[in-house]
Amino acid sequence: MIEQILRTIVQEKKLQGNSKSLIRNYLREYIQYLVLSLLYNQKKMKNLAFKGGSCLRICYELPRLSEDLDFDYDENIIGKKILEELDNYLKKEIIIKYYSELETKIQSTIRLYLKFPLLKELGLSNESESNKLYVKIETSNELSPFAGYTLTPVSKYGFNFIAYHYDMPSLMSGKINALLFRLWFKESKGKDNQIDIKGRDFYDLFWFLQKGIEPNWKMLKKTAGIKDKKELKNVLMKRIKKVVTPQKLSYDLNNFISDNQFVEDFSNNYLKIINKYL
Repeated sequence: MIEQILRTIVQEKKLQGNSKSLIRNYLREYIQYLVLSLLYNQKKMKNLAFKGGSCLRICYELPRLSEDLDFDYDENIIGKKILEELDNYLKKEIIIKYYSELETKIQSTIRLYLKFPLLKELGLSNESESNKLYVKIETSNELSPFAGYTLTPVSKYGFNFIAYHYDMPSLMSGKINALLFRLWFKESKGKDNQIDIKGRDFYDLFWFLQKGIEPNWKMLKKTAGIKDKKELKNVLMKRIKKVVTPQKLSYDLNNFISDNQFVEDFSNNYLKIINKYL
């Protein structure tokens, strides 16, 4: 059972001065490893192509947390009822081996929620807040065009598996698409109460550029119509200048990076920082 492990994580992160929202994401990360271990040690699920921020975090040590597990797949290999299979398989394995009170919910045709009703027990929610820690799994039956794939051995928290995922250039192209086209809106308190971007996308762009990674150009041309570095720089700078503010960046990043001072400084100086690399 996982309750004691999660309680230990909570105690450690509280001592470090982390917020409740950040600690909840540390707990999600533990469960992400659990889920990935179950999936990639099951014959059929080995063919799920891991992607997104959690893939960057778990396979490439991206220095920020991530909320969701995102996968693409080929229906000819996986089949059309993947969410039902995921629901049945994960529910059975987790309830028997790890947490007997797990609840699940399939939403639409692409999304599965794993629900762990333990936040009050862990001191991470009050009477007016939900008691459930949600871990979201999203799937798409379309593999990215011209994508490259690779395998990464992962060992952490006692879980061991070989993750099958998009390679770095393809993940970068996917991130650029999210940065340019992701539709998202969140009400917030403060002077600018319309948060219409996810700050994590812009942080991840910096991370890719700092590492000297180039996108998968064939994939980027197909999905975004961008064919070379010059055009990419122009498109990205236009987008950044139009939508990025320090408040919008920090609103999101404070949930995924534990150093608040770093988040504030990074957000306040983002344009100067990113301009260095583009």
